[in-house]
Amino acid sequence: MISLRLEQCELTYEGAFLKPAFSLVDAPGKVCDLLLQALNAFDCTGADLAFEDGEPDERGVTCNVEELGLRVTVHGDRLEVHCTDFAKESAAVSNVLTDVWSGLEALNAGLAPKTHSFLFEADSEIRGARYQGVLSHLAPVPQTLPTGTETAVVYYLPPGSGLQESSLVLNRSAQGSGRLQITATLVFEAESFKPAAAVTAAAERLSELLRNLGFEWIER
Repeated sequence: MISLRLEQCELTYEGAFLKPAFSLVDAPGKVCDLLLQALNAFDCTGADLAFEDGEPDERGVTCNVEELGLRVTVHGDRLEVHCTDFAKESAAVSNVLTDVWSGLEALNAGLAPKTHSFLFEADSEIRGARYQGVLSHLAPVPQTLPTGTETAVVYYLPPGSGLQESSLVLNRSAQGSGRLQITATLVFEAESFKPAAAVTAAAERLSELLRNLGFEWIER
């Protein structure tokens, strides 16, 4: 197994609504109250709120939780959560999703999630190896290409077991030749997973995919 020391992992979550509820953004005050109540444990105030302008699908209300590096945005057709340090704040992300979804369903009785989508963007240090040495067994460079050519790998994963079509990309990190950039998009059917369970399932699925390719995470 090749050891990867996780340096940074950003997560972007998108929960698509089963049916759009654009009336939510017509009542921004109610959404503000919802976010402050759901994020009450982090002492958020009106100063942490902001309105998103633009086309109907871009309008929304955002709340920033600076202590967690977390941003929560409610749009008329989806819920978005971005976390800059998922490895550290995974439990907080699960709790926030549970509380915000509960608040949304209370605010609009017909609102329900359709899918839970997770975008992981992880930068890792490769222990005891260099980038191309690691990737060569997954995607060998043809001898007809110039010496020093490097490769990247993308896998398109089929649907199954509550997952829709997803993808995994292994690429060279901009931080140096001894590092690996991992980008994974995992889309879960909401009828198969509650929000908090989907967070755990997504993280476990990513770790499983990496193990199947011969990689293992080690602590920072």
